[in-house]
Amino acid sequence: MLYPIKRSIVWLRRMRYSRGFGVQSPWAYKFIRYVVNEHYPYYRYKQLKVQIYGLDKRTRKLCRLYFRLANYQQPESIIDFLPSSSCYKFYFIAGCKKASYFHVTDQHSPNDWYSVLSQVGEHTVLRVSLEKNYSEFLDTALNLLPSSSLIILERIKKNKDSESYWDSLIADDRVGVSFDLYYCGILFLNKDIIKQNYIVNF
Repeated sequence: MLYPIKRSIVWLRRMRYSRGFGVQSPWAYKFIRYVVNEHYPYYRYKQLKVQIYGLDKRTRKLCRLYFRLANYQQPESIIDFLPSSSCYKFYFIAGCKKASYFHVTDQHSPNDWYSVLSQVGEHTVLRVSLEKNYSEFLDTALNLLPSSSLIILERIKKNKDSESYWDSLIADDRVGVSFDLYYCGILFLNKDIIKQNYIVNF
């Protein structure tokens, strides 16, 4: 019951940021409208729901977003830092079957991080949980990932520390355009587009 209530509150607070309303950039508008808030019922959704059952609504919502992001980005590599469930892998790969998937656990050392991050291909998608030594990992990632990459940061509104960290990331010179979806944040490393943070009612 808690998620529907919280979801309604968040939606009402962000109502004026729905479906790209007021966004001047054509690229950002298309991304919000046709990737973040795309309501098209992809046929894989039904297959994945049968294959991966028992997910709560919030997790399923994020999984479907990750499917769309992988489908949009068509990455050569997908990196998952401390995922809470294997469900993310299935949705990412369903969105882009050609991608190589790397799972980073808390058993991996900074040297392991470097090894993975330095060999990824173009248009990499990186998903990060705010757990353990995430800030150190992300700092390494920002130094090594190609500029065509996209980073997903989960639970950016978890607490004051996570909000502060998110604010520091969107101000980071290594980051270009960013999207605040409340449940997660999306960072593009391409700095050819004018740097701006967009609040989205997701």
